[in-house]
Amino acid sequence: MTRLTVRGIGKTYADGTEALRGVDVHAADGEIVAILGGSGCGKTTLLRLIAGLDETTTGAIDVDGVSLTGTNPAISAVFQEPRLLPWLTAEANIAFGGRRLATEERQARMESLLARVGLAGYGKRWPRELSGGQQQRIAIARALIGHPGVLLLDEPFSALDPFTRASLHDLLLDLWRELRPTVLMVTHDIEEAVVLADRIVVMRPHPGRVQETLPVDLPRPRNRLAPAFDLTKRNVLRAINRSLAEVPSGPGPTSGNGFSPWV
Repeated sequence: MTRLTVRGIGKTYADGTEALRGVDVHAADGEIVAILGGSGCGKTTLLRLIAGLDETTTGAIDVDGVSLTGTNPAISAVFQEPRLLPWLTAEANIAFGGRRLATEERQARMESLLARVGLAGYGKRWPRELSGGQQQRIAIARALIGHPGVLLLDEPFSALDPFTRASLHDLLLDLWRELRPTVLMVTHDIEEAVVLADRIVVMRPHPGRVQETLPVDLPRPRNRLAPAFDLTKRNVLRAINRSLAEVPSGPGPTSGNGFSPWV
């Protein structure tokens, strides 16, 4: 298990745009932390910095107390699009995520994960022969084959229908219980955050900053129809409304630039 600490992170781009300012986020060993916030709060930018895909302007990122620089094999990511390699079969895409493993170990983990994500008979298929939900299952398996200490999720279920999304929530939690990675996920879906997370970090935009952090004190598996679940959702929505309270608004539910801040 792995501890992730983000301390005072700031990100300013070359054109002067300040995406993040003084962001502090902590994820304990094996914890699932969700990040919610309006447009412009830098959620995806934060994940890109942790993944080593971009460089911070200020602050530091620590994994188990060691400063993170560049990409790190202990960190893996699943994105909104599956991003499977079209020239590799489903099983080869999974195995690609474990390319640092010995051949026998990689093969054993690939076969186990293919079965765990419910696609045991699909290993020889090409990505174009799989549905969107099946492709995302392969992407999750690819991210987990190396048993990463930190798993980053950038809205990986947002393009899926509600039934597929709910089944992938269950799959993710099953794999998380088995492998116990520390998970940091970005989502726009309040219910998804409440279903999956131990804590929810609400950010405010322009520049991105942490508004507040809310614990999700609900037992697993979580009952979406329970009054306590609904109460937690409403508390998160209130926190989001507070985070957007100072966003300039014009006519209708839009920000000053004509776009909704909650997208």
